[in-house]
Amino acid sequence: MTPTKTGVNQLFIILTLFFLIPLGLATKFYHGPAKNWVTLYAGDIFYPMFWFFLGMLLFPAAHPLKMSLIVWLFSTAIEFTQLYDAPLLTALRRSFVGRTLVGTSFVPLDILYYFIGCLLALLLYYALHFFRLPVTSTKPESQNKAF
Repeated sequence: MTPTKTGVNQLFIILTLFFLIPLGLATKFYHGPAKNWVTLYAGDIFYPMFWFFLGMLLFPAAHPLKMSLIVWLFSTAIEFTQLYDAPLLTALRRSFVGRTLVGTSFVPLDILYYFIGCLLALLLYYALHFFRLPVTSTKPESQNKAF
């Protein structure tokens, strides 16, 4: 039995997520060359990539460009919450997971790195087409020739 197009795509997305999780976490503990950049900004690239692929896994009929835009807007909104000291956010930021998810301080440059992460995720997703690997689509096969 061969995998369905959706199955192949979901498998790719799941493998990508399993790759991105430790990679993103590793940026917080990195001690090699370019340590400052890696610990401060590399995670800002992997973070939206993770959310993009999770979104495409949960909503396979979503248009990838729209998903990328939604993830970038959501990530940017979270960045702006760092300007606000709500008790709930302050409590969240006391834990490693909370600091990782909502951050601790507003850095405008992070928004650029979120954009880069969304763009890389989108390009990686569309690379499936380039290599002729099936991707999820709600269109009939005859209409699935263009992006």
